[in-house]
Amino acid sequence: MTNRIIAEPPQEADPTGIKIVSDQSEITDTYALYLDDESHSFDGMAEQIVFPSSEAEIAAVMKRAFHDGSPVTIQGGRTGLTGASVPLGGIALNLERLTGLLYMDFDEAAKRYTIAAQAGLPLEDLVKMVGSRNLTELDGKGTEAQKEALARFLGESGDYTFPVDPTETSAWLGGIVACNASGARTFRYGAVRPWVYRIRVVLANGDILDIRRGEVKAEGGRFVIAFSDGTEHEVAIPTYQMPKTKNAAGLYAEPDMDLIDLFIGSEGILGVVTMVELGLIQLEESIMTVMAFFPSEDDAVNFVYDARDPGSPIKMDFIEYFGPNAIKMIREKASSAGIKVPAMKETTHAIVFFEFSYTEDKMEETVMGLEEMLNRHNTSSESSWAGLDRTELEKMKTVRHFVPETINGLIAQRKAQYHDIHKIGTDMAVPADALKDYIAFYRSVLEEQGMEYVIFGHIGDGHLHVNMIPRNSEEVEQGMRNYMAFAKRAVELGGTVAAEHGIGKLKRPFLEIMYGEKGISEMQSVKLSLDSKWLINRGNMIPIPGQFASA
Repeated sequence: MTNRIIAEPPQEADPTGIKIVSDQSEITDTYALYLDDESHSFDGMAEQIVFPSSEAEIAAVMKRAFHDGSPVTIQGGRTGLTGASVPLGGIALNLERLTGLLYMDFDEAAKRYTIAAQAGLPLEDLVKMVGSRNLTELDGKGTEAQKEALARFLGESGDYTFPVDPTETSAWLGGIVACNASGARTFRYGAVRPWVYRIRVVLANGDILDIRRGEVKAEGGRFVIAFSDGTEHEVAIPTYQMPKTKNAAGLYAEPDMDLIDLFIGSEGILGVVTMVELGLIQLEESIMTVMAFFPSEDDAVNFVYDARDPGSPIKMDFIEYFGPNAIKMIREKASSAGIKVPAMKETTHAIVFFEFSYTEDKMEETVMGLEEMLNRHNTSSESSWAGLDRTELEKMKTVRHFVPETINGLIAQRKAQYHDIHKIGTDMAVPADALKDYIAFYRSVLEEQGMEYVIFGHIGDGHLHVNMIPRNSEEVEQGMRNYMAFAKRAVELGGTVAAEHGIGKLKRPFLEIMYGEKGISEMQSVKLSLDSKWLINRGNMIPIPGQFASA
């Protein structure tokens, strides 16, 4: 084991073959969508939008940008909610042409198949190709061992997938790694981090790191990276404590951490991820998916506490929650779409949506255990919508998406009248024992103000989203003040200010609440160790030091 890695020099690439858009009228017209993301919070601008089609071309772009001192904003699918991929000048480096599959492998220690692909491949495309075994693109690719792994995989029975289920499946692989994406199944499988086996990263100067999990680990809280020009750069790991919750805020930091984890969740501020290798799982043969309807919020939360208990008879894959205002949206959307939600009554005030696997020989025992849990919290299986196949799960997911769809529609309508209106969605998570206190804090603040809001999300991880829906410019300002208050309270309770959506440009003030000035300074030092001119994703996650602010 070592704490030192040697960077590869940039490969030669013909710069004339790289697609570059530099005409400003063309950028603001034809390519206007490349100046925005799903937060719709910044007015983007770029001197160039560059579309490389290989890692070598990315390295060539970065080497030239480093020589010229040009800031570079990395773009994936622009599905983020924090403005991270929105360029505010310089070069927008878009990876949409990097969509190839690279190889399949098998991890003997974990007895797990892995698959590698370029960073611009959408996650949903990867999942479909793996699920359907449509992997002809891999024919003849990789080492002999990798070719053998592919042949074995194609002969396997059962269904395989990438276990982490980010809410936005249209996100690209590089983006889900850069943001350590998570979703509903994080409750069972964790976020993306532990499922990443290998990445390749182009640094600010064009050098390339090939990082495989387990090969480079910190010693004395430090890594050493040898650049291709012969210089060695010491990277000191931040000394702050990570929260004991699901977390996507700031650089990952543990004294003896793996180098790969420094880049996972770094939001691209340390380099351009060009390829990723991800672990796969075999899906359970038998699953049950349930939407349980409860007469009160307390009943629903108490059921979740029971489900999370290590002694629970049911081991959940995910546990989602919908509060009273979310249920109102589901009713209205389902009615207008002509969709019936089975078993939901007028007396329903909270929904818990969950899934678990079972074996046929223990199905009766499992169902009885679930019934007892539901009865303890004033509901039953008869008052629930249950399905025994993935078709029913997809129907339930459709209903789940009624909530964000309705919210986004309301925001679009109001934005037409007030340009500065935007959805203000919290992303905090707190430890399980603080969940009731935190929900009560949300409600007390918002009800007193009369702010329109919806609470829903990943309650299994103590991670509920509060979406504030401003009706005018004054409520936008109030909502941002609320966000600061909610962030402070989450940290007081031992939680995080960003559980899955990251920090980007939009949430930088909240990161200091969590880590303090010292923590921000330590992250800046890591950044400067790898990007001495502060060129990559300038303005994301951490403040720009004074010497680069006007560069």
